[in-house]
Amino acid sequence: MKLAIDQCRVTRILLDFDLTIEFDNRATVSFSEVMIDELTVDEDNQFEGLRSLAALHGLVCLDAEFDENGVLRMLFAGGQRVVASPRDEVESWEYCAADGSTVLCGPDGAVESWPAPEHPHAEPSSVEGLPSIGATVVRLSTGDRAAVEFSDGTSLLFELPLDSGYLVLRESVTSARQDDAASEGWAVELSSGYVIRYRPRTV
Repeated sequence: MKLAIDQCRVTRILLDFDLTIEFDNRATVSFSEVMIDELTVDEDNQFEGLRSLAALHGLVCLDAEFDENGVLRMLFAGGQRVVASPRDEVESWEYCAADGSTVLCGPDGAVESWPAPEHPHAEPSSVEGLPSIGATVVRLSTGDRAAVEFSDGTSLLFELPLDSGYLVLRESVTSARQDDAASEGWAVELSSGYVIRYRPRTV
């Protein structure tokens, strides 16, 4: 059975508790465990998975289908393959269309689907700006509209170096300041000691 993402372009890769691929038709596919080419990614190596999936940014999905056992296979332009197999005790993958209709692979490969809700819930919007002290980093994304998102609803539109992800995700803010009001630069320090810093380029 097919998912409606054939010929859709990958716009973002996101990491919160799962890894998610977002497409230009606003559909998403999220994984708790996934094989990217020969690399198996789960809770223990999510940051490696984020770096591997980041290579899909801008590519078109040529095929996405799942079988009666719940195995999802995706093929991308360039030959990259993503495969998600069922897990014993938890959900393996979830597809969500822009209208909210959902297909989910539950434990042991049981695939369920739900139609779009009659009254879709609006996604909480992120506000661009500095986070409050104590806010936690809840999501990282790379690709179009790359961002670091916080539990207080703020978002830094910032392309984080992906090898620093483990120092950022789920860490709390210890300080947030404008570096210089004239330069529009800022710095956000996290409980890990990592500082997310932005300095605009001067001409």
